[in-house]
Amino acid sequence: MSRAEWKLQTGKAAEALSANYRLDCDYGTAVITCWEKGGVEPIYVCDSHAKELGPSREHGPEARVLTAEAEQTNHPIKQKKRSRAEEEIVQKPKAAPLQESEHGLEGRIEKAKTENRKKPIKAEERTPSQEIAVAKSNNGPVPEVAQSAAEPKAGRTANDAFARARTRDLTFGNPAKAMVDEAIWNLATGDYEVYRTALQQGKSAREAAQSAGGQLAAIHQKISDYTAKLEAVLSESRVIISVGETIDKPLEQATLEIISNEAMSDSEKDAAVQQLGAIQEWVKQGMQGEMTLLQTNQIILRIGERLNWGGSTDVSEELKAVYRTLNGNLKSAICTAVPKAKNFQERLINLCAAKSEVDKELLMTKELTQASR
Repeated sequence: MSRAEWKLQTGKAAEALSANYRLDCDYGTAVITCWEKGGVEPIYVCDSHAKELGPSREHGPEARVLTAEAEQTNHPIKQKKRSRAEEEIVQKPKAAPLQESEHGLEGRIEKAKTENRKKPIKAEERTPSQEIAVAKSNNGPVPEVAQSAAEPKAGRTANDAFARARTRDLTFGNPAKAMVDEAIWNLATGDYEVYRTALQQGKSAREAAQSAGGQLAAIHQKISDYTAKLEAVLSESRVIISVGETIDKPLEQATLEIISNEAMSDSEKDAAVQQLGAIQEWVKQGMQGEMTLLQTNQIILRIGERLNWGGSTDVSEELKAVYRTLNGNLKSAICTAVPKAKNFQERLINLCAAKSEVDKELLMTKELTQASR
C-alpha cells in the first residue's frame, strides 16, 4: 500500500502529513466508504488518491486538496481548526493562560463575530436551518428539502449512531478483516445481558464472553489463542529492541518540529511538548536503553487499548498521529526481528478491534432497545 500523504475530513481543508507519519493509504478500504457516506472521521490517503477523490460539495466546500506548501505548517501537535470569522485569533490550550492583545482578546472575537453576521450567505452555502430562516423573513414558503433536512426523521438517530460506531481508524486494527479471517462474521453477536450479569458476578471477561456466546465468545477465545501463539514466538527470540530508536527518537523529532513552528506561541509550544513528555513517560514506564520483544508487544497492546483499537476516544487527532508513529515503529521492530510473528500480531490486533466493536454494538443495541420502549 502507498504511504498516506494527506488527511481529508468532512468540511475541512486537506492537511499534508509529515513523512514521519508512517500511515498506509486508506483508499480501497471500508474507511473510504464510510467517509463517502458522510462519516465524520478523517481519512488518510496518498497524493494520487487525494487528487482522485478531489473536492466534494456534499462533504463541505472546504474538503479540497491543498498545494504542497501546506507542509510548511505541518507538525504533530496542530492547533484546532478555526472558523473563518476567528481565523486570526490564536486559541490557547486550556492549560495555558489566555494572553490578551492590546485591543483585548474578547473584543477581537466579538468584532469578528459581528463582521461575520454582516456577510451575506450564498444560497448554495446555506444550511437547512438558514434556508428556513430566510424563507420566514421573506414571508415565503419553506422549501420541502430544507424542512425535511432540518427535522430529524424517525429512526435516523439509531442509524447515525451505528454509522459512527463503524467509522474506525484501521491503523489500530481492522474488525471486518478479523470477522472474515476467523470465519465468525455469520455468528450472532451474543447475549449482552448474560455477559453483563456474568461480569457482575465476578467472572473474568473471557468467562463472561463464553457465557454470552456468539461472536463475543469466539473473539475472546481467539484473542487468548493468538496471544499465546505470539508470546511463544517472541519468547524464542533473544533480539533486543532499542528504546531510543523506537520511542525516544520519534518523540524528540516531534518536539523539534513543535519548537521550530513559528505559527505557535510559546505557551502553545510548552503545552504541546508537555503532552509529548507525558506520552513518552506513559509508554516507557521507566524502561531505559533496551527492551525485550515481549515488552515491545505489551506496549503495542497498551497503545491499542488507549486508542480503543481505532474506535471513538477522547484522544485528540493530533495526539493520535503521535501514537500512530509509535505504533508503527514498534510493530516494525517486532516484524523485522521475528518475521513469522507478523501474522499472529496482525490477527491478534484485528481481533482486539473486533472485540471493541462487538462490545459497543451490544451496548448500543441494548440502549436503543430501551429507548424504543
